[in-house]
Amino acid sequence: MAAAIGRRDVTAIRALLARDFVQRAIGGGAERAEEFLSAVARIPGEILSVELEHLEVEVSGDGALVTGVQRSRVRLEGNIVDDRQPFVDWMVKEDGEWRFRAAISLR
Repeated sequence: MAAAIGRRDVTAIRALLARDFVQRAIGGGAERAEEFLSAVARIPGEILSVELEHLEVEVSGDGALVTGVQRSRVRLEGNIVDDRQPFVDWMVKEDGEWRFRAAISLR
């Protein structure tokens, strides 16, 4: 997912999402898959890198809780912006493949 976001590859990201995917921000609203993909396509500036730090995965049956910090570096108007965003993702097995069911930004 991080690599596909770094490339703004919405086709690859779409393939990783469950049919009922939702992205939420703490204290904010919910975005469904198409809104999420549109937001990725509109990330401003030049994406230099998207990496995951402190990644932990807890698998339980057909579900997995994924936590970590997404670190992004973007060149925006000549400046380098280094952003760290804690997250929680819920993944499920759908059609035999692991897919993102929920993505929660903790900031």
